Parts: sequence; C-alpha cells; structure tokens
Amino acid sequence: MAARLAEKKGYSNVKVFHAGVPAWKKAGLPLLTSRKFVDSRLGYIVVIDTRGPQAAQKGHIQGAVAMPLERIAKEKDQFPLDRRAYLVLYSEDTALDKLGPAAKLISSWGYQNVFILQGGYKGWLANNGPIQKDMVRTKIFYLPRPHPGEITGDEFMNIVNNKPSGKQILDVRTTAEAASGMLPGAINIPVDELSSNLDKLPKDKEIITHCRTGLRAEMAYNILRNGGYNARFLNDKVEILENRVFCCFK
Repeated sequence: MAARLAEKKGYSNVKVFHAGVPAWKKAGLPLLTSRKFVDSRLGYIVVIDTRGPQAAQKGHIQGAVAMPLERIAKEKDQFPLDRRAYLVLYSEDTALDKLGPAAKLISSWGYQNVFILQGGYKGWLANNGPIQKDMVRTKIFYLPRPHPGEITGDEFMNIVNNKPSGKQILDVRTTAEAASGMLPGAINIPVDELSSNLDKLPKDKEIITHCRTGLRAEMAYNILRNGGYNARFLNDKVEILENRVFCCFK
C-alpha cells in the first residue's frame, strides 16, 4: 500500500522490505524511537543513559539509569527478567555507530524491544522533554505493567469469547494472513490501509486491535487514536489454526 502511494506521487524507484520490522529486529539491527514515544511511556520503560553518571549528574532524561556504554555487557544480570520490556538507549546524539552494537548485544540476550533514541539527549532537550539533575540512578528498577492503551490477554480473550456489543475487534494483519483464519466478528483492515479506511469502523464502539505479534496492533492503535477513535491494542501473539484461537503466549 505504501509503495503504491509513493508511486502515485511520482517516485519511480520504490522497493518494499517485505520481511518488515520483525525480521530487522531478529537480525539484531538497530531500531530508532522518538522523543514522543519515550515521553509518553516514562515509568513504563527502561531508559538507559549511556553517557554515564558524571554526564547524567548535569542533566538526564527523567527516570533514566546512568550506565556507561562500556559497562553494559558487565551489567547483564540487572536487566529485567521480562524479555518483553522496552529498553531505550541514548547518548548525547543519535550515535548509531556507538549504540548500534550495544543494542545488538542486548537483543542477543533475548530482549525483543530494544531501541535507540533518535536525536539523543540534545534532541530531547530541543523538544522540551522532562529532565532531572542530580539524583542519578545507576541500577535498573523495572515493574512490568500494561503500557497506555494496552489490553491484557485475559481481557482480550474474554471479548473474543463473549462478543460484548460495545467492542469491535480489528485484525490489522495482511489480507493473506487473515485468509488463513480470523477471529469471529473481527474486521480485517491491514495496518498499511487503515488510515484511508477509518470510515469503515464504528465510532460508538471501542476498537481492539490485534495482529500476529503485537507490533502492528500498536501502530494501528496510534492511527485510531489520532483519528479520534476509542481504542486499545493487544501486545501479544495470536494464531488462528483450524478455527481455534491461540493467544497470549509471547
């Protein structure tokens, strides 16, 4: 869908990376995240200031843990037990050349959501992100809890089984994926086509998005929220095999 839109705008050399973000992550390649994403999830994620305690003393992102880049490998044991935890590394600027190998190392420990803050601390300051001075933390403290907009697996399955009238499940997988099986009563709109098809969704119901792993479901949640819809998303795995639903086994 995105490629077709680009071609309509006159671009002639358009290629599609079909494997997408999951394959990119699996290869251990670095993913960037934005100030807006981090700011909206402070307290839910682990933010690591790789500049170290001395630089953090002068100012750091609110709640960040000061851990020098060269010590990350030695501090493996203090990283969260929950491999789904969101981990965001930052330096003075984006510093992909320095932070990329560290992100790859952490991913090799089994962590599924490792990001580098685009723009680093300078970009954070330029966009008026919340900071602290002094009171530098050097140990990770992580308490797993649902992120804003995230629905638990138990509640999702309760909606699947009981089909309450005020809820609408939205399957944002591709049409080909959905052809192999869908949840009863769900609507399928691939996430790449969602922005141009919002009018197909009821505004008087809460929209619950799901995909196969949770990544596209969260993307769809953000599109829906920006479009004025009441929505939540499932950040977990869903498989529909022989009309049976297998959910929440990430």
